[in-house]
Amino acid sequence: MDWPKRARTADWENGVLTLDGEKQFEVPELTAEIMDQLAGYALVGFHVKGYPVTDELLAPFAGHKSMVNFGVENGTLTDACFPVFSAMPKLRILLLTGNAGIDGSGLSALQGCKLDLLTLDHTGLDDAGLLQAASIPKLSHIWIDHTAVTYDGLLAVAGNNYIKPVAHVQFTKEQMEHFSQLQREKAKKPVQLDEQAASECRSVLSAFFAEMTEWEQYMEQVGFEDAEAVPRLLAIWEKYVSEKPRLGYRPLALSYSAQGTYNGEEFLDAEQITKNKLYIYTREKNTSFDRRFLMKRVGEGWKIDAVQERLNSLGNLPRHFARVAAM
Repeated sequence: MDWPKRARTADWENGVLTLDGEKQFEVPELTAEIMDQLAGYALVGFHVKGYPVTDELLAPFAGHKSMVNFGVENGTLTDACFPVFSAMPKLRILLLTGNAGIDGSGLSALQGCKLDLLTLDHTGLDDAGLLQAASIPKLSHIWIDHTAVTYDGLLAVAGNNYIKPVAHVQFTKEQMEHFSQLQREKAKKPVQLDEQAASECRSVLSAFFAEMTEWEQYMEQVGFEDAEAVPRLLAIWEKYVSEKPRLGYRPLALSYSAQGTYNGEEFLDAEQITKNKLYIYTREKNTSFDRRFLMKRVGEGWKIDAVQERLNSLGNLPRHFARVAAM
């Protein structure tokens, strides 16, 4: 085999090794020599599907300095594999679907990692393993379908309001909603909610959503070149958004969604921060974006002071997405 001098991604499936998405080689078996060769490249992505990769075969990748996303799906890995990943300083995405020998008992090795996404569906992950996963500081999404995780085990990690377990089969929609609610409750500061203030904030946001949807519908018809595009948006911004230093100018950039960014927004919860600040939690039913609006009392009314958002469920995210996301 005539190996190229360099490669950034490597994918193996059904006896074919693909480098950089285009160079293909017939490689029936992933031997120790081949793994050594691949580990010598400055790869950012490596993925194997359907080969009995063992913990020992991964050894050459320990300490790999450029790896961002790594996947071994339907292999024969056990919890002994995790120290290999703990030594990858740039690793963000780890796909281990279908490795039945993993129960999560070795996940403590990843506590020093900056891992953001971990798939452990179709593995032996149990409640104790999920608890270890929740201790990985940067981990935001973990796949747990078809595992040994129980609902009690899921609720046990609700104290971590950053992690988002992804389960479409393991638990019902109602159970997952209850988990999310419990996460919010545990994250709340012990301040009594001012129901009147919360109602006023929801009214302000409802009006903001309606005017933004109207503006986006207008933009869909006329485009950015229309003379009224910016003035109309700035008028909404001045009406509903607080004055505070922001990069560039307010708003930061022009963009719009044809279906309406806030067209399907539903109110979920409210949290009192101080007398003059509240969080209002919403979910956009069409896109499943969860949003947290920081509302600030300005004069006799309320304005949006900041907003955070995350995708409530990545759904059936193709594994390919995770492999190429950082390429």
